[in-house]
Amino acid sequence: MTDQEKRQQRVSLGIEIEDAHGEFVHLREKALSLADRFDEIAKKVRDNAGYRPSKSDFDPEFELGNKLGLRHQTVLDYDATNRLIEELREARKKLYNLGERRAQLSSGDFSATV
Repeated sequence: MTDQEKRQQRVSLGIEIEDAHGEFVHLREKALSLADRFDEIAKKVRDNAGYRPSKSDFDPEFELGNKLGLRHQTVLDYDATNRLIEELREARKKLYNLGERRAQLSSGDFSATV
């Protein structure tokens, strides 16, 4: 293999790592945003469980403040949440494997990892 081919391998692997890292960062941000909305839902439920009976329960503004917003409706999709968790796992595995390949390429190690 020529030096140019070796260099091209490293460049190609670097681009692949960069792309995989970008995908992971995107998925991570999506997951954190989802988790924030889960936290908001949990807070609403906890707050409402802690309220005592009062005149406030007859106040329309109080009622509106206790309802979940439209942006919370999609949060409770079990299949979508499970898919996101799996996508994150796959993205982490891919990044790990690419990092291992880069380390092997740099060190000249020929042992295979899975």
